[in-house]
Amino acid sequence: MAYLRDNLVKKNDPLFLIAKVRVSVPISSQNFQNGKSEFDYLVSKGTQIQIGNIVEVSFRNRTIWGVVYSLEYETRIKHSKLKQILSISGVSPIKLCNLEFLEKVSEWTMAPFGQVLRALLSAPNAYKDETPIFYYSLSSAAQFEMEKLSKARKKVINWCMQKPPVSINTLCKEIGVSRNTINSMFQEGQLERVQNSLKPKEDTQTILKHLKTAIGAASKLNLSTEQQQAADQIIVHENKFNIVLLDGVTGSGKTEVYFELVKRQILSGNQCLILLPEIALTAGWVDRFNRWFGFTPYIWHSGITASKKKIIWRDINEGYPGVVVGARSALFLPFSSLSVIVVDEEHDVGYKQEEQVIYNARDMAILRAKLAECNIILASATPSLESWTNMLSGRYQHITLTNRYGLATMPDIQTIDLTKNKPLFGKWISEPLISNIKEKLNSKQQVLLYLNRRGYAPISVCNGCGMKQSCHQCDSLLVTHRLSNLLRCHQCGVARPFENKCQSCGQTDTIQLVGPGVERLAEEVYELFPDARVTILSSDTLSNPKQIEPTIQSIEKGEVDIIIGTQMVSKGHHFPKLTCVAVIDGDFGLSGGDLRAGERTFQMLTQVAGRSGRENQRGTVFIQTSEPFHPVLQALKTQKRDNYFKLELEMRDSANMPPYRRLAAIIYSSIDETAITTYVKKLANLKPQFEDVYIHGPAPAPIYKIKGRHRFRFLVNAPKKVNMQKIIHGWHSSLVMPAIIRRQIDIDPYNFM
Repeated sequence: MAYLRDNLVKKNDPLFLIAKVRVSVPISSQNFQNGKSEFDYLVSKGTQIQIGNIVEVSFRNRTIWGVVYSLEYETRIKHSKLKQILSISGVSPIKLCNLEFLEKVSEWTMAPFGQVLRALLSAPNAYKDETPIFYYSLSSAAQFEMEKLSKARKKVINWCMQKPPVSINTLCKEIGVSRNTINSMFQEGQLERVQNSLKPKEDTQTILKHLKTAIGAASKLNLSTEQQQAADQIIVHENKFNIVLLDGVTGSGKTEVYFELVKRQILSGNQCLILLPEIALTAGWVDRFNRWFGFTPYIWHSGITASKKKIIWRDINEGYPGVVVGARSALFLPFSSLSVIVVDEEHDVGYKQEEQVIYNARDMAILRAKLAECNIILASATPSLESWTNMLSGRYQHITLTNRYGLATMPDIQTIDLTKNKPLFGKWISEPLISNIKEKLNSKQQVLLYLNRRGYAPISVCNGCGMKQSCHQCDSLLVTHRLSNLLRCHQCGVARPFENKCQSCGQTDTIQLVGPGVERLAEEVYELFPDARVTILSSDTLSNPKQIEPTIQSIEKGEVDIIIGTQMVSKGHHFPKLTCVAVIDGDFGLSGGDLRAGERTFQMLTQVAGRSGRENQRGTVFIQTSEPFHPVLQALKTQKRDNYFKLELEMRDSANMPPYRRLAAIIYSSIDETAITTYVKKLANLKPQFEDVYIHGPAPAPIYKIKGRHRFRFLVNAPKKVNMQKIIHGWHSSLVMPAIIRRQIDIDPYNFM
């Protein structure tokens, strides 16, 4: 990228150095979708500044942070109109490969650059200089006339006589006095203060020494022969850009294989990034990491405190060796010596960011690795078809693990035909499944019942008028949550108390609940197995790692007999006593207009099945279904994954769909239905014509209204070699979009709602 090179500086005027600063403000114009958010600022004479510096600038009457992208001596703007940079952060400049990564992400996603920059500048307190802390004690020179002092001052003096110097916050908290009292006593000479010298950060070599000591004292990796061979194949290509598809059956020990590469890189003083699709996986994974490495990695996700974010952000930017494990946002940390990226469960839909900047973290991780010239490992038991086709074409190195670790074997998978084994009316567990659950419980083994529906019931309908209870601002049905006694919209989050009264006709005691959620399933389980210890794993009941961790630990210890879970329980967890997994509705997700419906269902059910029998007892999996001969379920039952992949890819190819072609979804929304309808019709008349490029729409989105906004969608289908972004940009620049309308561009969409 030319603008990142220092030789652009034209030294023809030594008096005025101009910094091209990009600010974290999303600026988008009709003719410049990928707005750079770049502005010129004067640099004070004698100021030491370089590309990558984080700077504080005045922007639209407020002070914000930005990054210097280039330095020049020329500008088209009069110097008298330029503002000066207010301050330069003391943190090290952002590496050029990080700046280039932001640029590439913005270009690919067509998101305004300032919006992408926000992902990097996600820890505002990290760039500020450390605020000194003052410690207060009694003044040695002060003379006190105690009888003339207030009660508050007497308390301060008496307390300080017995204690060492402390901060003003500690004084106020321990003594119960105000800050004004302390400040007044200091100003009058009764207290004196000293600045606490900030503890200097250890240097890189000292930190590396600590990490080596921890690794040396930790448990040694005992890899199986197959795992060691896999690790050796990866290591051959370390320290350069190489994409590895680590393809191993559930329970085969893929984690330990990539741990081996991570360990080598840490011992070399480098940085490693490991992405997990969900925060829920973090706690158990970190325990596993600690056993093998002897230290705790940096943990990065939206739920950590600002103070922890500050430490992690600074350490990573300064190049200190270490491991970051986190959600997709960790990809935007300012790594200085990144040597390996791992994308665990690379197929997972959780890597798709659906708001703000819309991107797939797996794909952006590959871009990140390319720019950093480092190895990237995509690990999965059920690879995405995108990764699978890239492996078939030779772009990805393919390493397989075909056996479970240790004595564990693959589970026996059976289908239960619901057309022949119908549950009782209003019930959801068939008789054959009930018998098998009883058998497992009698043997002191754990059972997992999987149902990917939150709440108590997905539909509530009035028996009087037939009206379904729906969200007032979305085209979405309200889900009944019995535990919280709420009707909740899973699109916008709005909720209201559940009342057995129809909102349409006003009749009472006419609401019928249709279909099961995990709460309703739990009610049935309590009736069938009253002595069993039951727990529900759902994002409604367990919303953060602090809530999840004790529940997971109790399951691992065998303190739970029956686990009822949504997709939260489908991956990453290792429950030693779990030998029976039952999928209550194996057909859920197989139908609908979703391009990836079959692929997602196969991946999800494979992951759920993989929780069973991970120790020395063979597991059993039961799938209740009305379509036992569906290709997805047959592939699961026979465990012939590759045959299913081949069949699915043939259908995609014949339909001209990904992974053989590329899609882009463009969603327009507005609260004004007339305005949005008029605009998309005009835009449709301006569709560009290119060979083998198809633009479908406009059509009302499947969920037409969300949060009160009416939605229309265009779908672009083009060959992978076509610059789709350029086509979209040129098309949309031909018509001014009213301010009342919002546009959302999703390259390679996963969500078609």
